[in-house]
Amino acid sequence: MPMHRVPWYLGILTVTLLFATLAFTAGGVQESRSYVVNLRTPHPIEGEVGVVGPITHSKVVRMNSVVVAPVGRQATSLWAEAGRLDTDGFTSVTLSLHGLSGGTDRRAGVVGVVLVPDEARVLRSFQENELHLALEAAADVVAGDLRYFSGSSESLSLGFPKYRVFVYNTTPQSVTVDIFAYLTN
Repeated sequence: MPMHRVPWYLGILTVTLLFATLAFTAGGVQESRSYVVNLRTPHPIEGEVGVVGPITHSKVVRMNSVVVAPVGRQATSLWAEAGRLDTDGFTSVTLSLHGLSGGTDRRAGVVGVVLVPDEARVLRSFQENELHLALEAAADVVAGDLRYFSGSSESLSLGFPKYRVFVYNTTPQSVTVDIFAYLTN
């Protein structure tokens, strides 16, 4: 039976892992030495490698003074369009909504902002009053003397590079809203 030699670095790796396991299971955090063994040119790289320009970690997008007429939550084809949101390069968004109720007889309802993926089939279903793959944040509007309203911020995971932003309003009066989208990666 032929005898194979084990490379020396596998022995060091095994001993290091054994000591690390023993230190962890001993019930406390202890210092241990680790050795990094670089393999000989495992992935040769040719040409120039670099990062051009700053890498953006976050960005705030504001959509101000969007006027929204009363419309039911289910009538998506009648919702007000606030604009487009480019989310390419970001992994999550925190949506916030702040608004002002119109008129003097203010009644309760919900005002919501909805991000719909800017994809042809998704938008087609949206125009037919079917909502798919959307992200949403809403604010309760309280009846009475308060003119301003806002909702809790919603942190959501992004799945598409571009979204269309729509707003609905279930109160019987028009509202003006400011939408804030805080994008992060």
